[in-house]
Amino acid sequence: MPFKSLKLVSASVLSLCLWAPHAAFAAETAEKVEAPESAETEQAEKANSIVVTAQRQEDLSRAIQKIAPVLVNIQSIETIKKYPDFNAAEALGRIPGVSLSSDTGEGRFVNIRGIDSNLNGATYGGVSLVGTHPSNTVASGTGRAVEFDTVPTGAIDGLVVYKTLSPDREAEGLGGQIDITPRTAKNVTKPFVELELGAGYEPLHKKAGPYTASIAAGAKLGDLSFVVTASRKDDRRAIDDLEPSYAGDKVFDRVDFRHYDYSRRRFGYGGELDYTPSTDHTYFARVNVAGYTESQYKQHFYAQFDGSPSAPDAKGFVTDVFQPQVDAVNTQETFRNTMAAAGGEDHFGDLVIDYRASFVQGTYNQDYYTEARFYGADKYFGTYNNSNPDHYQFKLFNDAALTSPFVSNDATQYGGANGKVKLSRFGEHDNDHEYAGVFNARYPVEWFGGTGQIKAGISIRRRTKSVDDFGGSSTFAKGSSVVLSDYAMSVPQPNNYYFGRYPSAPVINLGAIANLVNTTIPTLTPTISRDYRDKENITAGYLMYTGEFGKLNVLTGVRIEATDATYGNYLTTTTDAGDVTSFVNNTKKYTNVFPTLQFKYSFNNDLLLRATYSTGIARPGFTQAGGNAGVDFTGTRPVYTAGNPDLKPTTGNNFDLDLEYYLPHGGIIQIGVFDKEFKNYIFAKTLTQQTNPIFGGVKGDYVTYVNEDAYARGIELAYQQKLAFLPGLLSGLGVEANLTLVKSHFLEYQGEYASLPGTSNVTWNLAGFYEKGPINLRLSAQYVSASLFGFGGDRTTDNIQAARTTMDLAGSYKFTKNYEVYFAAKNLLNTALRYNFGDAAHPQQIEYYGATYEAGVRLKF
Repeated sequence: MPFKSLKLVSASVLSLCLWAPHAAFAAETAEKVEAPESAETEQAEKANSIVVTAQRQEDLSRAIQKIAPVLVNIQSIETIKKYPDFNAAEALGRIPGVSLSSDTGEGRFVNIRGIDSNLNGATYGGVSLVGTHPSNTVASGTGRAVEFDTVPTGAIDGLVVYKTLSPDREAEGLGGQIDITPRTAKNVTKPFVELELGAGYEPLHKKAGPYTASIAAGAKLGDLSFVVTASRKDDRRAIDDLEPSYAGDKVFDRVDFRHYDYSRRRFGYGGELDYTPSTDHTYFARVNVAGYTESQYKQHFYAQFDGSPSAPDAKGFVTDVFQPQVDAVNTQETFRNTMAAAGGEDHFGDLVIDYRASFVQGTYNQDYYTEARFYGADKYFGTYNNSNPDHYQFKLFNDAALTSPFVSNDATQYGGANGKVKLSRFGEHDNDHEYAGVFNARYPVEWFGGTGQIKAGISIRRRTKSVDDFGGSSTFAKGSSVVLSDYAMSVPQPNNYYFGRYPSAPVINLGAIANLVNTTIPTLTPTISRDYRDKENITAGYLMYTGEFGKLNVLTGVRIEATDATYGNYLTTTTDAGDVTSFVNNTKKYTNVFPTLQFKYSFNNDLLLRATYSTGIARPGFTQAGGNAGVDFTGTRPVYTAGNPDLKPTTGNNFDLDLEYYLPHGGIIQIGVFDKEFKNYIFAKTLTQQTNPIFGGVKGDYVTYVNEDAYARGIELAYQQKLAFLPGLLSGLGVEANLTLVKSHFLEYQGEYASLPGTSNVTWNLAGFYEKGPINLRLSAQYVSASLFGFGGDRTTDNIQAARTTMDLAGSYKFTKNYEVYFAAKNLLNTALRYNFGDAAHPQQIEYYGATYEAGVRLKF
């Protein structure tokens, strides 16, 4: 073997890591190979006694990380199961340099080294993934970010984060790339079955769940081996949400008291078949499906203030006239990722070739959406004190004398003679799919006194993305016979919204509301302003050399990618004859060259230094690059967004210096610095409070996109150690910690510089654990500092995702090597998801989810 460090692990694993394609390296690095059990374990099993801990999987992960020719972090499934993480996004958030972006109480997107999710690459077993939703709920929302919350942890075998890229990987990934490792059949040697069952409780709205069930099974039959997996996780999460908007500084416009009940059914299933007729030839076929269907039940109370409050009284309260509204929404949406791949590897003497054909698809369907908003009379009086943004105070009254309290959950006050009723119904079908193929060849060489290999290959990707929107609306005028009391439940509203602190809506029969909406709006019409049809063809080739010269390892090469894209959308223009709508296509063609030079120097068996130069690309978002334009009236004021067909792709020059010291038991001390220099970074530019007839008689905002240079620089620190040197029972103690500091820079507004969108300047993870014998306990905390989520037109109105600190607890007890019980507690601090307008004194959204508790059992046969 050409690398001396290959002696660290078995030859079979090492050949996968260094000589197989890096796609295979990604899939195999976290491969679930059972760690060899110690003699003590075997004796304990024979004695029918409690099993002591066998070799930890982190040992293998660390060994592979050490010998890897590029800078990677690996999270094995054994490590993932030590945390109470629901999905792949939350598991990724534990890795150094990776920060988590959450939505609806779960991790959804991840940033790598401060670079937002739309600009990073994602693969599944080496196959490039596509997104499911056209715009995403992530900073910059360009439609390229992969929603990792669609992937349950029960459907994967590990995670690999690439911090530096090599020529044999796709060049997408300014921050890095993430590979999700599927369960593989390659190392199955005997029949097995693994089961996991769990149940929990979510106390915010007193909901049972989550419920967890997963199974994996496999066997080897001669030259064939197979593995199949299936998992399901049902969650009935509750959300209490407060969303104020402002008519002026600290002057409320509308305050939304939002009450959500979600029912999410996350699923994952798939399998792999491997055929190995000889040691020189192996072939595989794999299919995986993952996603979730989520029903959402929303009962909101809105207080629409006039925006002209009185002067504050002695206690800081102001008084303003308000109109009450109740919004009832019943909707369901489905996110689904599908991946199929087949390929093989053949050895012809020293020449090795590998190949793969694949299909991936991400779909989003809004199965149904019905909404009814009931308005009350604009005659009531409200007092509020918003001097403390963490605890707003509200008092609502029927009279100007503030003597008769207004009861928000009295359904007789909405619709009919009190006010109008506005109905809405929507649907959406989005499809993003890609056909791809790769071919690689490698051959060992001995050049300049060193041993190594030459590797070359080509890849073809053909991607199509489409969005189809449908909608309809209707309004019953004030004085109609439609009143909310006909759709309210005959039970009192429980006083559990926001801990009983704020007013709430009546309990509504959302099924009856859906019937009203569907009967009134029987058919939906296309909403073509958001529809588009995009195609993106990428053809690539590369040449790469890796070699060893004593203690020095070298990787160098170049990748060339040619992009041929067509972005098509509907465009409405005004002529003398009236508005004319037509479908237009904008074509973009460009070719990029991506060189790299990466060094690794081993001072000894445990200490090494990496110095790398690598390059990458992030193509414009689908809504950014097209010529589409449209007005969104769903917010507090209309927003006109227009694409820019002249946008250039963002390219990056990345410099890394990383010092790694490996400790026993999978431990590590790691210090790294990085500098990412971006050319043509893409930003949204906004003009606020503009007057134009397209806004329907009110003021609105204009948004478009521009290119600009930027940078992100930072430092990563990581430390993990099991304190096995301590005496007795204390030897099971350990600590995991990592810290990432990022300084990024771009010109946001004239003369004003800011951090890049989605970039948190500080992120850290800290966990204390105890692992000894059958016991595994882990208390963990995460911190993500504030980041720019959206542009508001100036710094005071920018949408800022606030800093957050979360804490989780997890543990397990192993009775035998085949029987284990576990428990988990998430969000112990009840950390809210907060967004602010400009600063913390002007909250835009404060969502509470409460804690989640779960316990269960894991079985192996």
